[in-house]
Amino acid sequence: MWVIVHAVSGMALGAALGSAPVGAPLWAIVLVALVAHALLDIVPHWDYTRRPRVWAWALGDTMAAALALGLAWLVLGQPGYVVWAGIVSAAPDLDVVDVVLPLKTHRRLFPSHWRPYPHGKTGALPGVLTQGAVVVGSMVVMRLAL
Repeated sequence: MWVIVHAVSGMALGAALGSAPVGAPLWAIVLVALVAHALLDIVPHWDYTRRPRVWAWALGDTMAAALALGLAWLVLGQPGYVVWAGIVSAAPDLDVVDVVLPLKTHRRLFPSHWRPYPHGKTGALPGVLTQGAVVVGSMVVMRLAL
């Protein structure tokens, strides 16, 4: 999944878990955000990592995630636990930053980036639509939770 998808879905989890009648502690929200990253990587989706100009795709994706996190914090006034959940959910994708670098190490630390992990794949159109649906659903969850 793209970084923006992980960031927005992480914020939705943070909103849902942190705003419950007895809000979850930050450590639990962080743990769930990491697990959610791994689970979302199973869903069939399209990654831009094998596209020409992958660096431009990655830069745009990362900037979109940073913008979403910044807007949530600075403009929408979301609680810190929501923003932290988004950051933590997106952070494992730093593991694959080498796809945009000239030196390819392919050393992966996060389990959903390991070869035997069942990483979901599909074509561009269904993959982008799937990720868009996750983002829209996440925004609905955030709106309802807070």
